[in-house]
Amino acid sequence: MKNAIPVFLFILLFAFSACKTATREKYETAVPIEYTVASRSPLFNKNLTKFKLETYHNSLIVLLNLVEMKNIAFPIAKEYGDTLFETAFHFDFYKDGKIIHTDYKKNLMSLRWRTDSSAIANNLSFISDTISMNSANQLIYEIPFHAFHNLKQGKHLLELRMWQDTFKGVSTLKKAGSNSPETVSNYAVKSLFDATVKFEVVLPPIYKSKVYGFGLQLRNDSTFSPAGMDNTLWNSSYPDIYWTLYYPANKPYAQTHYQKSTDAYTDSDTFDLYHYYANDSLGIGAFDHDDLSTDDGLGYWTGSMDHLRREPKSRIKFGFVKWFDIKVGKAEIVN
Repeated sequence: MKNAIPVFLFILLFAFSACKTATREKYETAVPIEYTVASRSPLFNKNLTKFKLETYHNSLIVLLNLVEMKNIAFPIAKEYGDTLFETAFHFDFYKDGKIIHTDYKKNLMSLRWRTDSSAIANNLSFISDTISMNSANQLIYEIPFHAFHNLKQGKHLLELRMWQDTFKGVSTLKKAGSNSPETVSNYAVKSLFDATVKFEVVLPPIYKSKVYGFGLQLRNDSTFSPAGMDNTLWNSSYPDIYWTLYYPANKPYAQTHYQKSTDAYTDSDTFDLYHYYANDSLGIGAFDHDDLSTDDGLGYWTGSMDHLRREPKSRIKFGFVKWFDIKVGKAEIVN
């Protein structure tokens, strides 16, 4: 890079396949939620699992600790004789026996430039990273209350089902006449863990505002030039620009795709932003995408939504961004 670019670091609490686990230390002031067990498989017991539900800053915290599983009938790949320990956990939320629908996953998917057109794309359900059940594991997830925007404000009796049904393992084979070992993935369908708990949660009013982005232009002056940021053999030296919406102002909420080798992001984007107060605060970050290293921060702005509700749009500047055109629409309660 021609100039030293500050990197704005923010913690992604969810990484989709579903969620990214957060750290327990963050939730020391969380308030416990009582729950009842509606159904469970034998592995969901106090000796093998520790489970908690808590609330924290307009979020639901799910904590599932699994001890090292010993003397468990894990499946065996018969062809190779290997025991399969690896599996992924599903977390599904229900109301009155029906899966809860939400736009939340659509916004999460944008953080990885992915799309999901499956039948379950609008379900409030998550899948953990693959874990090995023959070692201890801690799964902690933070689900913001605005993910429940299709439920009315007030008290609700909800259900959370936690389950797995497929195991995976890897066998290493050495073929005759070959010096390089070959790895083979093995799979087996077997459900060892399946539990459903019931609990009450009180949802606050949830607002929705449209956020419109109309593009941005980078500075090009005596202290900063976008030329020379990305030197490769195949592309020009200009950055690959995208911008990210933060809500709350320190948490990534959604982001655009990126435009390659340019000093200006020219596309228009629209996001549905769910929030808790009519004049809440949000954050805007601009970045240079990099496939091989951490994305470089080009600037960060935070302020009130009312500040961005001017007609026809607001023009702000921050960091190495000369101007960014944005508008926030009227806030309306959706629940």
